[in-house]
Amino acid sequence: MNTVATDRDFTMVRSSQVHGRGVFAKKTIPKGTRIFEYAGERVLKVNLAKDLADGLTSLVYVMNLNEILAIDGERGGNDSRYINHSCDPNCEVLYFNEKPYIYAIQEIAEGNELNFDYKYGSEADVEITQEQKREWFPCNCGAPNCRGTLLDN
Repeated sequence: MNTVATDRDFTMVRSSQVHGRGVFAKKTIPKGTRIFEYAGERVLKVNLAKDLADGLTSLVYVMNLNEILAIDGERGGNDSRYINHSCDPNCEVLYFNEKPYIYAIQEIAEGNELNFDYKYGSEADVEITQEQKREWFPCNCGAPNCRGTLLDN
């Protein structure tokens, strides 16, 4: 049985007003559609700092998978790595068999940018202020309910 998601040619990558490049709908994407897998190399989280120092990654496209592993979309990834964050997302990430897939949580019209809430958490041992969160992890999504930060807490 083939478990690889079929490329149904829903998306394209181009410049984004949110940040850098973004993923946009080439045609209307119905609510509930599995768009594609967030692909990339599975890496041990404990090795990420060394990988950064060794020039193997920029850490920009790393998605948390579990307590031990992350997926680095910069290494062997697909266009899903260019999906930008939004505090009012039109997509979500669902995991099946330890594989993250991007799903539309609403109908996405042709030409609209795909986005999901990165839900970054603060693992710091010290409390950081809301001002620090906005300075260190700024959000540029422009949603009416924007938190001003990629952190969810």
